[in-house]
Amino acid sequence: MPASSSDPVKLSKRPAITAFKQQQLKAWQPLLSPLPVILSFVALGIVFIPIGAALLVASYEVIEVIEQYDERCALGASCSVTMHVPSTMAAPVFVYYRLENYFQNHRRYVKSRNDQQLRGLQVKDFNSLQDCDPRRSVNNDHNTDPASFYLPCGLIAWSMFNDTFAVKDAAGNDVALRKKGIAWSSDVDMKFKNPPAGTPGVRVVADFEDEEFINWMRTAGLPTFRKLYRIIDHDLPAGDYTVNIQNNYPVSSFGGKKSVVLSTTSWIGGKNPFLGWAYLVVGVVCLLQGVAFAIRHRCAPRCALAAAAAAVAVVDDDDDDDACVCF
Repeated sequence: MPASSSDPVKLSKRPAITAFKQQQLKAWQPLLSPLPVILSFVALGIVFIPIGAALLVASYEVIEVIEQYDERCALGASCSVTMHVPSTMAAPVFVYYRLENYFQNHRRYVKSRNDQQLRGLQVKDFNSLQDCDPRRSVNNDHNTDPASFYLPCGLIAWSMFNDTFAVKDAAGNDVALRKKGIAWSSDVDMKFKNPPAGTPGVRVVADFEDEEFINWMRTAGLPTFRKLYRIIDHDLPAGDYTVNIQNNYPVSSFGGKKSVVLSTTSWIGGKNPFLGWAYLVVGVVCLLQGVAFAIRHRCAPRCALAAAAAAVAVVDDDDDDDACVCF
């Protein structure tokens, strides 16, 4: 009897007959035989070892002198530390300050800023400064008067590093320190501008375009970091140099440490041997593995019939049925 139009239609759960739904798409699966694996390991070792050696040589060519001073200098007082330069430091020589155990990467700290203010725009809405809590306005009392807003608001600007350094050579002469050029040009040109004259608010930082302030606003990703303070544009001969420090910035409350750093650079940047050692270790391990696999393959080669998806090589009829060709 033919089915009437009122009979229910039977629905099939079978997937459509397509290559995708039937899982019949073409695929490629590498079948790794010993020879390509051995050559790959040896090639990696041959490439990585020279790269690691070059990185290590470049890193060890960097001359770096670090002197911790927070335990020597009383807070709020001036003091001096002596830094011994073992050999001539070729220009440019970079002067950094280094902080330890300082978590600038804390989420609340990182977001505690207002980019509109930093670009020189006047912000009149108190609610638009909510990311700056608890440093939005005087007493943070939800006063909607723009005259009480901090310029700029936020914890980063409020906690700006304010120690100062002056360098003298062994003869007591001042070493010229250059401030211009210590910050990224993109930050100086695009991201930081002073507000128009007469903008109401309580100034936290006098000059938004100060490159020292711009460097501080670029938060660090690790709790131990250094930031560029000044640049010395002439060579520093070997000898002792005196750094006069005005110690203003407290770090004892959070167990922090402060240091002053003199450093040159190489084509890979500052002194950092980790990358060179990483390349060197990986290269040596790959080379040793390649040699070990080659010895293993030479002494006990893998049989083609023992490989699940390898090609089978048939031997002469005179051999036993179980014989195989190894590769």
